[in-house]
Amino acid sequence: MPTLSNCGIDDELTRTLKGAQEGDQEAWERLFREFYPKVRRVVRRKLDRSMRSVYDSTDFASDVMKSLAANLSRLDFPSSEHLVAFLAQVAEQKVIDEHRRRRTLKRDVTRERRLEAASESAPVQLASDEPTASQLAQANEAADWLMDRGSETERRIISLRREGHDNNDIADQTGWNIRKVQRFLKTLHDSLHGRG
Repeated sequence: MPTLSNCGIDDELTRTLKGAQEGDQEAWERLFREFYPKVRRVVRRKLDRSMRSVYDSTDFASDVMKSLAANLSRLDFPSSEHLVAFLAQVAEQKVIDEHRRRRTLKRDVTRERRLEAASESAPVQLASDEPTASQLAQANEAADWLMDRGSETERRIISLRREGHDNNDIADQTGWNIRKVQRFLKTLHDSLHGRG
């Protein structure tokens, strides 16, 4: 594991952390720009479907960064890997805590209301089957990653699949054998889920 004394990137991290601890807004913004996206990805992976309909990953990621800012003077990280691990752990714990809190509220029978009892001024809001902002962001991130790789034909296959075409249509439009299309899409699916 690299230490601060032998790794240039971590020397920069040490200076940035020290600046942020001393109230340097620019240092804090550098920390935020570098680590906020990593925290948001951790949160996206940890949110289950029921929580995605209520929360956006940015809410949790912002809370994690607020916690870092509030406790920065008491924290010390020997490397950027340690800081990322710490932030990932805090993000995961915030998601777990909220999940537990929601489950507790979910079982509270005093919160139950009949749908017919909702007044016209305050109708009951049902959860939508539409994707949340977080789910759309994940899908767009995955699509960008997929479109950056492969040949023109492979990118066309990905586009056709996203448009809702089935394997037969894709094979007809690209000139590939249907089995080749199926193998390609399976390989893409496996690589996408394997990249974490």
